[in-house]
Amino acid sequence: MMEAMRCSVEYLSEFSDCQSHSVRIILDDTSLYLTGGDSDVLIFNVQERRVTTVLKFENPVKYLAVSDDKYRLYALCENGGLYNIPLSPHPSLSTFPGNKSPDPVLYTVSDDSIVLKNSSLQAFTIVEKILVTLGFQKSIWSFDLFEEPESKPLHKLASFQVTAVNTCSLNTTEDVINIPDNEKPPVLACIYPEGSTSLRTHNSHLHPHLEPRLFRLLFGVDASLVNSPVILCGLPDGRICYFPLFLPQMAGPRGEQRSPFGVLQSLEQPIIFIGSCISGEQGPQCLVAVGLKGKLLMVRSKKETLEGKETDYSFNEHSIRGPVMCACVDDKHLYYSSLNDLQALQLTKTSSSSEATATESHLPTMNSDSLGICRIVALAGPHTNPTGSVQLLALSLSGKLLQMNLPQGADTGNYRLPSLQAGQRVKDLLASIGNVWEKAESLKHKLQEKNECLKRLNQVMNICSVLLANGGNEKQFSMDKQPIKCRGVARWSSMLQRDYLTLRCVLENASTYTLEQGWTLCIQVHPLSHSQCANMESSSRTYSFPFKKLDSGQTLDITIPLESFGELSLPAKVYCSLVFSLSALLGSEASLHSLGVSQLLTGTGSISVPLNTLTVDWLDALRLEGSFSPSNTLKHNTAMEGIQAFLSSRGVLTRETYIAPKLEPLTVVAKVSSELLKTKLHLSATSSTEICVSVLNWLVSKPEAIGQTYVQSPVVCAYSPDGCTVKLLAKEVTMGNFSSEGPLAVLEIRVESMSMAAACGLHHAILRRLLVLLGEECGNTKQLQAQSLCETVRHVESLYKDLQDAKNQGALRGTMKTNKTSEILFHIFLQLRANPLVIL
Repeated sequence: MMEAMRCSVEYLSEFSDCQSHSVRIILDDTSLYLTGGDSDVLIFNVQERRVTTVLKFENPVKYLAVSDDKYRLYALCENGGLYNIPLSPHPSLSTFPGNKSPDPVLYTVSDDSIVLKNSSLQAFTIVEKILVTLGFQKSIWSFDLFEEPESKPLHKLASFQVTAVNTCSLNTTEDVINIPDNEKPPVLACIYPEGSTSLRTHNSHLHPHLEPRLFRLLFGVDASLVNSPVILCGLPDGRICYFPLFLPQMAGPRGEQRSPFGVLQSLEQPIIFIGSCISGEQGPQCLVAVGLKGKLLMVRSKKETLEGKETDYSFNEHSIRGPVMCACVDDKHLYYSSLNDLQALQLTKTSSSSEATATESHLPTMNSDSLGICRIVALAGPHTNPTGSVQLLALSLSGKLLQMNLPQGADTGNYRLPSLQAGQRVKDLLASIGNVWEKAESLKHKLQEKNECLKRLNQVMNICSVLLANGGNEKQFSMDKQPIKCRGVARWSSMLQRDYLTLRCVLENASTYTLEQGWTLCIQVHPLSHSQCANMESSSRTYSFPFKKLDSGQTLDITIPLESFGELSLPAKVYCSLVFSLSALLGSEASLHSLGVSQLLTGTGSISVPLNTLTVDWLDALRLEGSFSPSNTLKHNTAMEGIQAFLSSRGVLTRETYIAPKLEPLTVVAKVSSELLKTKLHLSATSSTEICVSVLNWLVSKPEAIGQTYVQSPVVCAYSPDGCTVKLLAKEVTMGNFSSEGPLAVLEIRVESMSMAAACGLHHAILRRLLVLLGEECGNTKQLQAQSLCETVRHVESLYKDLQDAKNQGALRGTMKTNKTSEILFHIFLQLRANPLVIL
């Protein structure tokens, strides 16, 4: 029995006299927060047994609460101001709240700490980073929910209202308490279901909890499914109201909004305490509420019937010695103060039969044991110390802070396992915690991998969308609009006394995206001279350049050779593309199989997106300065070799053996309207010489050096890619019998070389540039003279007839006498180049 057990009492400190209706005491680990109804809040260190900090307010404090993360203290003053005081080190007070000096630190709380000002506020609590306030005004109790204030203004989440009852039904006229004048504030408590994540995360001693079955029966299936904490409020009129914190307003059977607010029971006297006790296999299985005049409510779940039906719950009311000033519970005991004595009531000794037969007018009286301490107005705890005894912290009406140690006994509810069993149980719990932690870490790692994979895949899809919207474009003038493009410049380099033609490619990322690891720049070189060969793929070459990362605004510079098997084949098409490997997206092979998506990688398992297409011709490979090494110089001594080189460059294989040597240089000409060139190239030159120099400079300049001057005269001498000397000339001539509108200024671009391949290759390169430049429709058209046009047509028709005759004779004669055919073809070629048409 408790009577046979004497408890030891220690005086920890002594403060000024307290007002019984405004005393608040909160124990959080080793820190005790208390106020006696004045304007000071004391922070007391239980281990050091001294006050470390004094928080001074402008008005008396009537309510206190600590946030779940223990970093903030909230205080409600009589002026209606709700203050938020950080408990972490304060900028202006480095020792607050962990003061190491022997003297307490005084901290004056300013009005800047007020997060809410409402004169009708009566009580509040903080649960799951939600501030729940209770106010009373005009016979209405108002529950307001705000986001926990980290900055002002507050954001209101929800609001509930309940009509007040004017008076409580008590025994004497002295006990009548009007709610507006009531000194006892409402009691707010938060009930958690046992085993919820929130309960394990936060302080379980600050918020009571119930077994899941009783929690579901009392507060509904919806609150139980989402593990929602339930706010319980004991009003001064005796009603115990509740509402789930995380459930929104629901629709009723007729579509109206149905509030989750409900009334659990009414004790018809002001509520002093709400908590839970009597632990079972799944947690506390009893809800306890205590009234001011000594009415005790115990809500329990009934035992399961023999038929296996679902359990129900019972509301049992008892009577204890009153009036009750304060109360607290542990596993099996209710500790309460009747001002004359501190009592301990063992809740497990109640008789279920007497509870079932008791009526409201004759409540069963429960006998409690006296602890021999009087005038207690506030209790904190209880908790069990390392020695196994129960400790209570109490504050007396005279301001004395007491620590009471209740010895361990059979009726204290403390059951200690043998040391061997306790050690084994601890090992099992630690092993279970380790297994759960490993599984959680593995799932977390897999989830991070999947999220990272989806993030990179989204980035790849965005890049592909940008590239496909622009598409590969062969026109150099539209490349500036592409966010990701590849530029190419032909350059000569020397190695081992030999000159090599290379292509310098620069990948530019002007988009807002980053090309991460997994992307590869692919460059395919297709010589046009082999486009009609049977094995076209054997002549093309592909180069791949993987890179780790290319941020926005960065470039990638690579160089590739343009020769294959020691032979330079011009012109050549260069196809640039970006390839992304899905295996790089999904990570290593082990993680690839773990993600279960390896079956999606069919074929090459990559994504290829075209960039743009470049063309490298004889003008790109023209060398304006320097000299070729002797081993790289190839001169065609005969016209036959030149013809074979020309036909080979155009994709035609010939077996001609001999043509008489031609000692004069071969000349090819292209004629373009001077007015058209000035319009398209935006030339400001006026003299004939300036126009010729500008056009030649445009032809031989590199793409990355547009605007620089390479040519100073209308004659350019250079080396062709095959090592022969070539000459480019530009001259403006006037044709008087060509246009009906009068004389026409024409720019004549001439190529002279002893090499047939060089002359034809350069002529083809010049025509290609003119086609690209003049591809757009021209607004002005010239009226041509019919006679001049007819003569030109008749001349071309005669050349076409000679070409047909030469082909027929070559087919009849076979391969024995082809010299005559080659001479005829060579003569026709010279005629076509000597009398070209004018590009208007």
